Amino acid sequence: MKSYKFRIAILIFFILILSGLTAFLISKGYHFSVFFSIAAILLLAVKLYRQIGKAIEVMERMIISIQYTDFNISFARSIQEREFKHLGQMMDDAIRSFRDKLYQLEIDHQYYNTLLSTIDSGLLVINKRGEIEWINQAALKELEESHINNIAELKNVHPELPKVLSELKAGDIKILNITKQDFKYELIITGISFSVQGKELLLISLKNIQTVLEETEIEAWQKLIRVLTHEIMNTIAPIISLSETVTERANENGNSEKEFALMLQVMQTIHRRSKGLLDFVENYRKLTRIPTPTFAKVLIKPLFDDIQKLMQNTQAHISFEIEFPGLYIIADRALIEQVLINLIKNACEAQSQQPITIQVKAVQSKGITSISVTDNGTGIVAEALDKIFIPFYTTKANGSGIGLSLCRQIMNMHGGSISAKSREGEGSQFTLRFKNRDLQTFPFP
Repeated sequence: MKSYKFRIAILIFFILILSGLTAFLISKGYHFSVFFSIAAILLLAVKLYRQIGKAIEVMERMIISIQYTDFNISFARSIQEREFKHLGQMMDDAIRSFRDKLYQLEIDHQYYNTLLSTIDSGLLVINKRGEIEWINQAALKELEESHINNIAELKNVHPELPKVLSELKAGDIKILNITKQDFKYELIITGISFSVQGKELLLISLKNIQTVLEETEIEAWQKLIRVLTHEIMNTIAPIISLSETVTERANENGNSEKEFALMLQVMQTIHRRSKGLLDFVENYRKLTRIPTPTFAKVLIKPLFDDIQKLMQNTQAHISFEIEFPGLYIIADRALIEQVLINLIKNACEAQSQQPITIQVKAVQSKGITSISVTDNGTGIVAEALDKIFIPFYTTKANGSGIGLSLCRQIMNMHGGSISAKSREGEGSQFTLRFKNRDLQTFPFP
């Protein structure tokens, strides 16, 4: 590069000298010599033009390679002129440095894009015009859309959602009740504002908190049950033991027939009621003893076949239907079988004037596999429909109130949900929903 600069400086120097010499020769009237002087100046000017032109040509090639991200070109090898070799090497170094930085930026972009696209929370970035600049896969799945350009398109999800998003300010927390496929849940919406190149943007987080609320409620019930069962069992166990001891001693000591009969009757009553209470408490302890699921690929058809065999002695007519034979879920087979048997038994016990008919159906839609249990029983009264999943709540005379609560816990452990809809006198439908996942990427232990 230094030699190139030196050559340019020499050419300019000689052009200036010859220009001065030409002026001198003109003043002296040496017109013949002036012709050769001007010819020399033109020759040097052409040479200078070519030198600068070659440099500009090399620079244009470099700019084009950057413009079209063609980083495979080598200037040092393609330049033939010796004076431009050093310039070509410098350009190659600059292109290599630019390429490495661009690749690193692309790697960082892919990393953060993958990271943000795989988290559970839905994220989207909107500008002041309501245009969506970026959205992750979790948000698209939550909104059940494949592509969104503007928040106005979200009216299909909820009529108020576009308005809520457009009016959302940084730090605001909004909660929206949404019904999806007859399943009601709460969507919490938060926003964070930031600026990129002078453009004001809003980062919005969408989170379905229904599962969190249910898990918190279940955890609270479990803690209460643990305390109650611990205290009750610690009290009942000694009573049972003492009643057995007193009964044995009464038999050994030979009290009068009347006293013995009275004592025996009292002890037997104490023992019977204590044992009944112990069994009662032990039944409720099941709510806190659900085993950790072992996830595997579970084909729906064999699962339905086994349940059909187990329930073949019931008085109800039970039919099973699958959308297509290869339908499957990622789940703990034993636990899901327990949930379905519990729902079918509940349907069989639904009091009705007509024969009980139960339909168990499995379908898949928009990344969700659903298994529904529908009966034609008497249905559930509207006042009880919101309470049936609460532990110990039951509408049956001899019910324990833990069956449906167990079902909801098991579905929560599977990352799914259970919902119910019913009309009094028309029957009920319980629906299990499983998000379609690969076994390798299933987030639960």
